Amino acid sequence: MKKYLFLAFLVLLGAAFFYMYQKPIPLEKLKEKYTDEYSQFVNLNGLDVHYKKKGSGMPVILIHGTSSSLHTWEQWENELSKKYTTYSIDMQGGGLTSPPADNVYSIASYLALIDAFVTEMKLDSFYLVGNSLGGHTAWAYAANSPLASKVKKLVLVDPSGFFDKKREKPLVFQMAQFDFLMNNIEHINTQPFVSKSLKEVFYNDELVTDALIERYSDLGSREGNRMAFFQKVRQIEEGSEEDLQKIACPTLIQWGKEDVWIPVYLSEIFMENIPQAQLIVYEACGHVPMEEIPAESVADVIKFFEEGK
Repeated sequence: MKKYLFLAFLVLLGAAFFYMYQKPIPLEKLKEKYTDEYSQFVNLNGLDVHYKKKGSGMPVILIHGTSSSLHTWEQWENELSKKYTTYSIDMQGGGLTSPPADNVYSIASYLALIDAFVTEMKLDSFYLVGNSLGGHTAWAYAANSPLASKVKKLVLVDPSGFFDKKREKPLVFQMAQFDFLMNNIEHINTQPFVSKSLKEVFYNDELVTDALIERYSDLGSREGNRMAFFQKVRQIEEGSEEDLQKIACPTLIQWGKEDVWIPVYLSEIFMENIPQAQLIVYEACGHVPMEEIPAESVADVIKFFEEGK
């Protein structure tokens, strides 16, 4: 009897592995699908960095979050590029940009990549925008980069950097702590977890379309990106209020009231410490206002950029 139960277990295990198994998607195939006439590549700090440049006018740099890509800004870019030059960047281990060989995903490494990008593009001044981990990167840049004086305005969209340690982490962040998954993640089909995560990130589940799930899943399946996500989660850093106090430029903070990943009450830390900060909280919106309510949220950004001109 035990023999048959063991055989049945092996069959189920094999079936589960077959269902979950997925090879990484070749980079060239992803480039064919996810680049357009605005896409460019540049070698920075040993990485092949994908970015999009669109429009003309004052430069605006857009930084995505942990498991996202520059495509998260597409709807904002369409509006911003009518007045500004937008530069959206696939950060290391995200989208079509190569993961670093040393597997280092520290805030310092993100700042170094933006420094290199700003220098390569010869930008004298710019507006800086970031969401989630990209938000932490953006405010840390405005506080600590040697080029911070070039940041003339800062927009933080549901930024990370501070945590409620009593609050349960999202499932995908919990999964990243398991060594077995870490060691095998490059060959596991993560689309079911992508779908679940997007339904947490968005307040309105109807916006989580098959096309959206496919985009996040595809770009997360570039060779090295699934491992990169696990490494990023394991290397998440907490920021300091002292750094927030160093930010010298006007700052707009946008937050979805229904954000279950980074709850809106954490905005109080930013408002209490950034000298020139204003806050907009969006009803019936989750963690990614630029994707969930793009027209309303980008209109507020443009209004902010135009203030004081």
